[in-house]
Amino acid sequence: MPFRPLTNAELDALDDERLIAYIRAAHRVGQPAHGHQALGVLIYSRWHNVERRVALKIPPADVEDVTSDIVTKAFESAFDGQSVGEFVNWLNTITQRRIADYYRRGHGKIKTVPIGPADDDRPTAVDPADPGYGDYVEVAAVVDGVLAALSPDHRQVVELIIFEARSAREAVDAVPGMTEANAYQVVSRFRHDLRAALDDDDGPTL
Repeated sequence: MPFRPLTNAELDALDDERLIAYIRAAHRVGQPAHGHQALGVLIYSRWHNVERRVALKIPPADVEDVTSDIVTKAFESAFDGQSVGEFVNWLNTITQRRIADYYRRGHGKIKTVPIGPADDDRPTAVDPADPGYGDYVEVAAVVDGVLAALSPDHRQVVELIIFEARSAREAVDAVPGMTEANAYQVVSRFRHDLRAALDDDDGPTL
């Protein structure tokens, strides 16, 4: 079908997969500006998810500014992936690098958590109640350890269902060979292992 530019209202009504398909189509027909417009819609829809992840690594007073920087940087960058999963990983990478830059430039405390492939994928259920900054770092370190033990497919399921608040059906669609029953088992096991790790670390319980 011929490419038809969409209005912002029409773009807002599209789900992530259709937005990415639209971005690809816009570039294919030589209209990258329309693809960039759709990318902006896709990025801003993730604002609150990025903000929650930043809050586990950055002192509360700077969370809003760092989140804004991440979204701005993402909007200025070029996404050329083919799927929602690639977009999530791309945005996570930008988030990780901006958090690393925050500490590299001497802001806040220098006690940081090593950045890994799934470093910023944090389930919101583990946020401590009224924690100090040290608590944020300790919890993030424990989550890193539990995530690192997962296979790539299982990690993606956890990312989609817990971090992105997606349904099990959406996770199954994104991970070939995965069933909804398996997805629920993966998430349940992750929560169990995370709870056990936090208890062993004398951190806050889930």
